[in-house]
Amino acid sequence: MAAIIIGIALIGLSALLIFLRRKSQDKLLEIKSTQTSSAKDLTELWQSIKNELGTTGGFRQLTEVKGVVKCEKPLLGELSKQACVYYQMEVLERYEETYYEKDAQGNNQRRTRTAKSSVANNSQSVAFEIEDATGRITVNPNGADIDPVKVVSKYEPITQGRNSISFGSFSFNVGRSDGDRKILGYEFSENIIPLDRRIYAIGEASDASGELMIQKPSEKGKPFIITLKSEEELTKGTESSIKAMMIGAVLSLIAGLGAIVYGIIEK
Repeated sequence: MAAIIIGIALIGLSALLIFLRRKSQDKLLEIKSTQTSSAKDLTELWQSIKNELGTTGGFRQLTEVKGVVKCEKPLLGELSKQACVYYQMEVLERYEETYYEKDAQGNNQRRTRTAKSSVANNSQSVAFEIEDATGRITVNPNGADIDPVKVVSKYEPITQGRNSISFGSFSFNVGRSDGDRKILGYEFSENIIPLDRRIYAIGEASDASGELMIQKPSEKGKPFIITLKSEEELTKGTESSIKAMMIGAVLSLIAGLGAIVYGIIEK
């Protein structure tokens, strides 16, 4: 019976991988088929349509833009204190704990394991501009699939008698160890979209807010990606993921069918 249940789960995993593969294929098709627009071309097209309609709010076009990140009022990463337009930080507490587990004879055996728990997890973003050779275009990053760069990755062990930790603009009181739980230290990580870095964005150019900007598409399923990778790197990575998901789906299906057959025979 257990083999049959495992087989059904593997077939379900295969179906999930096929579904995710199809979504990735759709994303890849959108990236490859969407033409790169300059800030000037988009602005002129928007102005033309706005003048023709006599009002704003009617311009929508899936587009991709490439350029350098600019922002007059950037954020500061909580840990890195670097100027950025997006950051995601996390602090994890690493600890060692004692637990008990029954052995084959039913006796409690003392064991020790290392685990982690979240102390803080925060992300912030702000509207920014992408500057190319022709001008600038505003980007509203809300709802985007953001691919940032890691700027902080540090582990800090706890020394005896230390009651608090400060890292960047973030500070907190150290947790207390007890008889079964000993705090070992804290892991700090932060990912950001920094200023003055080249960036690629694909999304909907729209004036729904009254001004032209790149934002989350109004049509469900359309991509909204902001990444420090080039279009070529993004395309190559997506193609690799599609291949890996196909291989995983086939292997899961074969293993699942095999497990079900085995379970039936065992009955």
